[in-house]
Amino acid sequence: MNMENKVTIISGASGGLGGTVSRAFYEAGATLVLLGSQLAGVQEVAASLGQERTLPLAANLSNPAGAEEVVRAALAQFGRVDILLNLAGGFGGGKPVSESAEDDLNRMLDINLRTAYNLGRAAVKPMLAQKWGRIINVGSRDALHGRPNYSAYAISKAGVLRLTESMAAEVQDYGITVNAIVPGTIDTEANRKNSPDADFSKWVKPAEIAATLLFLASEGAAAINGAAIPLYGRS
Repeated sequence: MNMENKVTIISGASGGLGGTVSRAFYEAGATLVLLGSQLAGVQEVAASLGQERTLPLAANLSNPAGAEEVVRAALAQFGRVDILLNLAGGFGGGKPVSESAEDDLNRMLDINLRTAYNLGRAAVKPMLAQKWGRIINVGSRDALHGRPNYSAYAISKAGVLRLTESMAAEVQDYGITVNAIVPGTIDTEANRKNSPDADFSKWVKPAEIAATLLFLASEGAAAINGAAIPLYGRS
């Protein structure tokens, strides 16, 4: 897929998935705004790719002002925003609702839903003005089927899917698509450490997810809007 001159904002760019996706889009020709909670991490990713088409930024995306500042910086540096990949997020749980802490739900909403909402809200504005854009969010299989002890996580990811559907309907007449991927367990170093006895060969690979994201961000995927695309591997 050719992403030449497409200004692409990637949140969670230094994570186990984000690093692979950032490289895939960079190699496809995209200009990247790399976001992370810590500047050092995204600076390392930028240095590994190339300085001329990357802008590493640290941001608190759970705060609307932080998301707006990211988009302002992207527009000041590159003049437009074409693609948003909302990869930032986190996993938590392990207790039934009756034993959960008061802030468990808010924490999951902050890192999974509010980050996607705030950044999507900010990034879609220049897309509307230029009448072209791609926004891709990350859901979870837990968003479709809740399981015991992970209610806060499931709620936050279900919210991401409803956000995707609502925004897709709002922007469909402006050359913009909004979609979500719904991965199963991703084969990252962190997940391997958390589940050392699992069969890693069944997990979906970051490179496979990157390939799907490249397609969804392309001109060829213009007819796909408001979708939640399962990427389960063999798990």
